[in-house]
Amino acid sequence: MKRLVLVSVIAASMVTTASCARVKNASENVFGARQTYEGVRFRAKLDSDREDRANFVVTVNDAGQSLSGAREAARHQAVEYCIKQYGLSEIDWEVSPDVEDDAALPIVNGDLIMPGECKGW
Repeated sequence: MKRLVLVSVIAASMVTTASCARVKNASENVFGARQTYEGVRFRAKLDSDREDRANFVVTVNDAGQSLSGAREAARHQAVEYCIKQYGLSEIDWEVSPDVEDDAALPIVNGDLIMPGECKGW
């Protein structure tokens, strides 16, 4: 009887731990992380340069839904990456997400493309 109780407790612990891990990463999938800004859910994906990991490009799909939301999704993805890689959130953007003129934003086929470089070390 004690074995059955022990096995049940261990199984319950494993299920709880597994479900917590899924909830923690629920906003991510193989196509990139998803963030919600201004009520719009954006998929943002960051690709880094294999030769120099400080250089990266963030792509935010369907930026036309909300340009300000797409800017924030790109910024979020880049800051998260730079903190993980270098411990700092400073970024040198090719075109800043804070640029005032929306026409200056690099939008290709409806996607916001934001190249940048993590500053640090």
